[in-house]
Amino acid sequence: MSFPNNLLSQSTWRQVGLGLTTMIFSLGTLAIVSPTTASKGLGVVPTSREGYEINEKSMVFLGIRDVAAALTLFWFYSERKTKEMGALTMAWVLVCVADAWVAAWGPNGFDNGVWGLCGAGLAMSFIGAGLFQSQ
Repeated sequence: MSFPNNLLSQSTWRQVGLGLTTMIFSLGTLAIVSPTTASKGLGVVPTSREGYEINEKSMVFLGIRDVAAALTLFWFYSERKTKEMGALTMAWVLVCVADAWVAAWGPNGFDNGVWGLCGAGLAMSFIGAGLFQSQ
């Protein structure tokens, strides 16, 4: 087995993937239910009524994107398709990169959680690689 797959058993990789899937689903649900709270995590703080309306629509779009990916990952998990979970998870790293880029160009720059988003992207790529290498 290749690194990082040899670090954990196959069932453990599946459980780690399920945990990551649950986090993606939770973040997507937060963006749908409370758009302002979710946008503050990306450093986007609306200041006008129009800004709040635009922010709400944008965050719902981002939230449903996360929920759709998480539902696909849940389905892969239930079908025991670990390799497919890994492929989608590694592709989802691009979403983490885009989110970090948006947050970095926000009013607070790198001071508002961008490093956390970068860390999440690294963790997601590590987990995705472990899942993808499974048998």
